[in-house]
Amino acid sequence: MHWSLIWYNTRQNSSDTKGYVCTVKFSHSKLFAVLAFATCGGYSGQIMVKVECLDKTQNNISISFNYPFRLQQVHFSTPLCEGPRKETLFLEGDYASSAQFFVTVSVLAFLYSLLATIVYIFYQNKYREKNRGPVVDFLVTLAFSSLWLVSSIAWAKTLSGVKTATDVHQILLLMSACRAQENLCEVLQEPIWTNLNMSVAFGFLNFFLWAGNIWFAYKETGLHKSVQRYPSRTPSEKRGSFRQYSQTSFDQSGAGFGQRLYNQGSFDLSSGGFSLPQTNLGQPMLYRQVGSPTSRGPLIFVNEM
Repeated sequence: MHWSLIWYNTRQNSSDTKGYVCTVKFSHSKLFAVLAFATCGGYSGQIMVKVECLDKTQNNISISFNYPFRLQQVHFSTPLCEGPRKETLFLEGDYASSAQFFVTVSVLAFLYSLLATIVYIFYQNKYREKNRGPVVDFLVTLAFSSLWLVSSIAWAKTLSGVKTATDVHQILLLMSACRAQENLCEVLQEPIWTNLNMSVAFGFLNFFLWAGNIWFAYKETGLHKSVQRYPSRTPSEKRGSFRQYSQTSFDQSGAGFGQRLYNQGSFDLSSGGFSLPQTNLGQPMLYRQVGSPTSRGPLIFVNEM
């Protein structure tokens, strides 16, 4: 199914790599979300124990539990091996909150991926209108990444508690008949945890899938383009441009500065007259500071007398 969606999108615009990435993301999100809540929400476990009393009477005890793992409501009857008397026992623990939270995140992720796929394929113009669709998708991707991480960690810890509460050795210790050494208790069937273990793995896989799509969703918004449009300059680049500007300004004004040099006027005390300053209009001579040819030291302008 998801490959057909990819083919349809790329057929409309083969150069639109954004559409390819977006469709792949939504398709795989639906697939792994379904696997996550199916392996957790559809689980049912069973324990079967055979009790053989001293008088050779046998009883098979079946204990069943399932999602959402309210184990305190699971009860079963066991013989006391004292005639027809029996006792009713209950399992311990309520693990419904974490399990339901994990399944809820899975269902919401599936519904959003399905809705987003339909909008992106059939209503792409409205999706990109005023850039609202990509921004919403980016924010939702961030939210689901966090939700998948939190719910997967919580469910993994809860699953450990469920395994402990339904351990067959713990259940045998609850039975009075099995605590008596003269009676024989045998475990015929234990719960299979493969599906629940896979649900935890699918939960973390969904987290990595959504977290890995954060960058692609961010690129869809176009916000990274506005950041790259005005790149920041490093302090070394700023100092280099300032030295170049200062040197260029000084070179342009050097010739005029050399030609405006003149000798100071002097008074002739003996004749009482005033002699005007003698201006030298000759070509100025340029002397550069001793050093390498590329040195940018101070420049000295001297007029020939």
